[in-house]
Amino acid sequence: MVKATLSLALIIGMTLGMTTAEASQYLRLGAVWEDSRSATFRDSNCEPADRAALFGCVDGDDGQPIGARGDFGSGVGAHLGWGMHFGEMWRTELELAYQPGLDFEGNANFLDSGEEQPVDGSLTQYRAGLNLYLDLAAALGRDASTFEPYVGAGASVVRNRIGTMRYEFPGLENQPAQTMVPGGSSNHLGWMVTAGTGIELSPRNVLDLGISWHDHGRVETPAGEIDIIRGGESVALVEVESTRSRLETVGITLSWRHYLR
Repeated sequence: MVKATLSLALIIGMTLGMTTAEASQYLRLGAVWEDSRSATFRDSNCEPADRAALFGCVDGDDGQPIGARGDFGSGVGAHLGWGMHFGEMWRTELELAYQPGLDFEGNANFLDSGEEQPVDGSLTQYRAGLNLYLDLAAALGRDASTFEPYVGAGASVVRNRIGTMRYEFPGLENQPAQTMVPGGSSNHLGWMVTAGTGIELSPRNVLDLGISWHDHGRVETPAGEIDIIRGGESVALVEVESTRSRLETVGITLSWRHYLR
């Protein structure tokens, strides 16, 4: 993650270095509310050679492949950006973001385990991205005004860290009946598209309001020992294959852009 962040910083630094000395630089500080799309945890390999699969290559009692279906909910995160304009139409930006609030909640469909099989696990995310924005008024030859609509896109390096995932089976005997799957961290490439508007507060201060769609790559639990608990006691430790789910969100961003010169 550190190497990837430094690489992105070097790329944007070289890019900004090629601009003219008169280019406008800015800092951006803001918050983003993200709402996740539906997500499903499945085995990375449902037929591993050297360990068991958590779900396997079979269907559950509901006719769907066994897995954990749900979503990562919604939450508020923070981001910090440093950017520069290329003339009147374009600006580029290095963004760092922290999102602690997207926690998975869902339901599994293991065989002969009842209809209700709640699953949960907490997620923390860090990302470093490079964004490019187009000022629509300048692109259409319009004069600048209080409102500065824009569209943009970006790529990022994402670190998704999920905690221990808890699978509960309230329909079984010997309660509490649970299976604890170890959490872990994984790094992925992500991307986003956005549209919004800047609202000029003063010559050096702009309020940004935007909506965005994000693909944050995968969330993964590593291969390792799961703890099978029945009647409140651990009855078995079993080595299983890793599991994974994609993470996609829609976000609403509110931020303050301050120009340095």
